[in-house]
Amino acid sequence: MRIISDKVTRPNGRVDKSHQISVRRYLNLNSIFNFSPTTLNQMNKAYSLSLAIIAVSSTALLNAAVIAEWTFNAGANSTARLASSGVPAGATISGLSFNSSFTDVGPGAVPNDVHDGFGFGGNSGDQVIFLHRANYFDGSAVPSPRPTVSDYTSWGQGSAQGTGADLSSNGNAPIAFTIGADAVTSVTVDSLTIDFTSGGASIWQIQEAGAAQGAGGTLNSGNPLITVALNAPVVIGAGETKTFTINVNSGALNSLHNIDGLALNGTVASIPEPSSGILLCLGALALTRRQRK
Repeated sequence: MRIISDKVTRPNGRVDKSHQISVRRYLNLNSIFNFSPTTLNQMNKAYSLSLAIIAVSSTALLNAAVIAEWTFNAGANSTARLASSGVPAGATISGLSFNSSFTDVGPGAVPNDVHDGFGFGGNSGDQVIFLHRANYFDGSAVPSPRPTVSDYTSWGQGSAQGTGADLSSNGNAPIAFTIGADAVTSVTVDSLTIDFTSGGASIWQIQEAGAAQGAGGTLNSGNPLITVALNAPVVIGAGETKTFTINVNSGALNSLHNIDGLALNGTVASIPEPSSGILLCLGALALTRRQRK
């Protein structure tokens, strides 16, 4: 470092030490940030380099397209069978939650009474979830023990089947789950893949709770693996939690739909801490200065 003056003297002849320290600090900064056109250009390059490094680090935890699965393969009860798996670090993705109007018959049983229901078991060599569409609908005679028409079914009727974005019992979305991100992670969700085993045809949709539903996809034996997208990708920012709902629509009464698994598609990315970003910027600047010498 080159020092021009080691002292600053006032007109009265006294040395102003505090001013002397300020001058030294200024000279230290000026030796680093010599704002000539050449150095400004080099600083811009360093800034661009640091941004590139931050961009790489911010996506350091980017994962494959599948960020969670529900396979229904293991567990002694429905809660365990509905749990998610394969969730990357930094994200939390809950198990599936069913509309309260579904009857849960649990593992080893097939729902087949007059009500909507779900259960788990083997089918065509796979462990699946059985989704049962009740044999009555809005406007029909409501069988006992359903006391009112508004409590009839969660699948809906006609074009309105399951398109609601809440979990009320009156024809709205039958399935829900939540996604959370920790303090240094963001999660983006764009679509859901459904794997069909056997049974009747059904139409699937996914949406953020309360938002417009995405386009539906028809699942059947001729189209056994479909991917349905959200109306637009949804970002769960650091520290946030959001709820998503899944519609399952079927026009056929008293039908059974055997699903081998669901896969949630998106990305999980780490967000660098501010201190990390500062260190990266300083490192890039130091690298540029070294290249000048």
